[in-house]
Amino acid sequence: MKQAYQLSQIKVRYGNTEALNIEALSLATGKCTALLGENGAGKSTLMNLLAFVQQPDEGQITLFGESTAAGLTTQQRRRIGLVTQQPYLLGGSVADNIRLALKLQGVPKADYDQLVSQALETVNLTRLAQQNAATLSGGELKRAAIARAIAYQPDILLLDEPFSHLDQRHIHQLEIRIRNFAQQPGKTVIFSSHDRLQALAIADTSINLVAGRVTSTPLLNLFHGHYRDGMFQTGHIDIHVAENNPEARHIAIDPSEIIISDQPLDHSSMLNKFQGRLIQIAEEAGHIRLLIDCGERFHAIITPTSLRKLSLHLSDTVWVNFKASAVTLF
Repeated sequence: MKQAYQLSQIKVRYGNTEALNIEALSLATGKCTALLGENGAGKSTLMNLLAFVQQPDEGQITLFGESTAAGLTTQQRRRIGLVTQQPYLLGGSVADNIRLALKLQGVPKADYDQLVSQALETVNLTRLAQQNAATLSGGELKRAAIARAIAYQPDILLLDEPFSHLDQRHIHQLEIRIRNFAQQPGKTVIFSSHDRLQALAIADTSINLVAGRVTSTPLLNLFHGHYRDGMFQTGHIDIHVAENNPEARHIAIDPSEIIISDQPLDHSSMLNKFQGRLIQIAEEAGHIRLLIDCGERFHAIITPTSLRKLSLHLSDTVWVNFKASAVTLF
C-alpha cells in the first residue's frame, strides 16, 4: 500500500522537554487514521509536522515518497489541508474565507465559484455561504474551516482535535462530514483525539501516542507512576508487574485481560486483585465495556453473556483481577 507519510528518526524538543521521539512511522493513503493520546502526548506537535508548519529538530519526513528536506513545493503544499484545534476565520463571509484560501493556493479565479459551492455542500453549509464568519457557532465554525481546507481539493485532510468543545449534535454532524470526505477515492484523513472510543467509531486505523512516543499498547487502562521492586506505583494503588524496568513511567493493561468477579479470584497467577465500584456499563462493537473505580479507574471488556451471568448493575461492588503478565511497561 502506498504511504502518504513516512517518518524516520523524528525528534522534537521544547527547551529541555522532549515532545516527540518517533523512530519510524508510516501513514497509509486512502485511510482515515486517528492519532490517540492524552493531553500533552504530542498529538498537536505531530499534526504540525504532518502539515509542515513545524520542522523536527532531527529526522526526515517523506510525502507520497518524495523528500521534503528542502521544504514543500507548491504542488506538494496543495496536497495537504489543515484544520487546527481552534480554527480562525477572517472577517467577511464564509464564502470570502474559502475564496481567499483558493487564492493563496494559486487556484485559477475562474474555478472559485464551483469549488466554493462544492466545499460548502460537502460540509452542509451552503445556506451560510454569505453569513459573516464572526457570527458562526462552534460547530459551524469547525465545518466552515473544513470547507476552507478541502476547497482546493487536497489529497490529505489533517484535523487537530476536531471534536473538542462541541455538543453531541455538532459532533455527530462533523463525524458524517469527515466520513464523507474519507470515502472519496484517494483521500486520506488524519485526525487527533483524546477520546479513543469516539475516534475508533469513524477511523480505519489508529496510532497511540504516550509522552511523545508511538506505542502499540491500548490507551485504555493507561496509568502513570514509578516502578519499584516488582510493583508499579500509581500514587493510588500498587500493581504487580512481570517485567523488571526501573525506567518505566507508564503502564497499560489490555481491558480484555481483566477478569471481573463478585469475589477476589483464588488463583496463584492472578496477583492483581482490586475491589471497586461499577460506575459505567456500555455496549461497544458487540461487547460490553465496564468502568470500575478501584482508586484508579479500570476498563474491562466482557461479553453480554457474562454481563447476564454476573447480573451486574451500576454501583455494584466488584473485583478487578488480572495477571502481572497482562501489564505492559514503557
